[in-house]
Amino acid sequence: MKHSFLQIIIDQREEKALFRSKGWVYRKSESFIDKESSLIQIITGVRRSGKSTLAHRALEKTKYAYVNFDDERLINLSSSDLNEILESIYQVYENVEYVFLDEIQNVDGWHLFVNRLQRIGLRLIITGSNSKLLSSELASHLTGRYNNTELFPFSFEEFLKFKKFDPHPLTTKNKGLLKGYFDEYLKNGGFPEIVKGAKTTQYAADLFNSIVTRDILFRYNIKHKQTFKDIAMFLVNNFSREISYNRIKKIFNLGSEHTAKNYVSYLEEAYLIITLPKFSYKKPESLKCRKSYLIDTAFATAFSDNFSQNIGFLYENLVLLELYRRKSIENFDLFYYKKSIEIDFVIYKNHSVEELIQVCYNLENEKTFKREIRSLAQASIELNPKKLLIISLNEKQKIEVEGKTIEIIPIYEWLLMDNKY
Repeated sequence: MKHSFLQIIIDQREEKALFRSKGWVYRKSESFIDKESSLIQIITGVRRSGKSTLAHRALEKTKYAYVNFDDERLINLSSSDLNEILESIYQVYENVEYVFLDEIQNVDGWHLFVNRLQRIGLRLIITGSNSKLLSSELASHLTGRYNNTELFPFSFEEFLKFKKFDPHPLTTKNKGLLKGYFDEYLKNGGFPEIVKGAKTTQYAADLFNSIVTRDILFRYNIKHKQTFKDIAMFLVNNFSREISYNRIKKIFNLGSEHTAKNYVSYLEEAYLIITLPKFSYKKPESLKCRKSYLIDTAFATAFSDNFSQNIGFLYENLVLLELYRRKSIENFDLFYYKKSIEIDFVIYKNHSVEELIQVCYNLENEKTFKREIRSLAQASIELNPKKLLIISLNEKQKIEVEGKTIEIIPIYEWLLMDNKY
């Protein structure tokens, strides 16, 4: 087996060159990786979001070894095999400063190996596409010794960089082009391979089904496989909406709400969905209700033939994803709010509400416009935010309501803003 490991490491060394030849779009997440630190650098996120490329990019000018544990030849690898992997690394690479371990969560007991590599002075970058498998080990065994970077598919800003389009200054021509690129991004999402030209529907459907089958059904040994797949599709077709574990239990005839909650959490841990808690000053209440979103709008395009009917929900989903990119940097908490009125997003920081955000595709209808303004005004009385915002298709203005300023901004402009909370 040792000889096989050696051949695998040699083969994977050749793969490193492929990452360099693919080209590169600068991503903000690159600045979060501190390869000079003695802390283990961890990159997490959905499969095919660019984690491996990001790590290779960060290590480009260093002497580093690379092991991809997603290699089918390394399936069922045990922790006892990892010492032979290390021997093979030294045979192939000789002197290395860094070791890049790709999809390390596939190996039980991986944290023991990582601990040992760190103790002998190697600097490490690790990637993983299952948040729970990584976080449980990190919390238990690597406390305070790692720096985690969460990577999403391309943001709109990164998408435009790949397209080599700079919208500044925002002339009439640039505004028209920007809207066109936004429509493309809304429909096709930000997975790098799709942005580079892969067919959205086929690529996203294959990726989604692969993650469900390989990373969830197989890993968690789920007995009722078709039921789980049906629940996954239910969430895909009901994105940007509130979910009820009790309703899922009844629709799919599950044994308990607990099972429904577990199934939803598996999809979230595999980074296929994001669930957003309801805002409440009473914590138990905030844990009861959630809204569900997709990690990328490509999945909505792949599985839905009602694009035009979903456009408002797609807008909301894009805003959610951008807020998630910003929240880890700007250190705020994110919720939705629902009582007599509903607010799409609540930005909460330093024990106070910073901003309320409504997302509305079309404000041209006067009734819709008044409803959105009224909802924000009412919620601002209850929550006392510092800022009020409506994100829409084309509207751009500021209005005063009951002593509060409500800013309205087009979504394609807001996505390119660097908000600081």
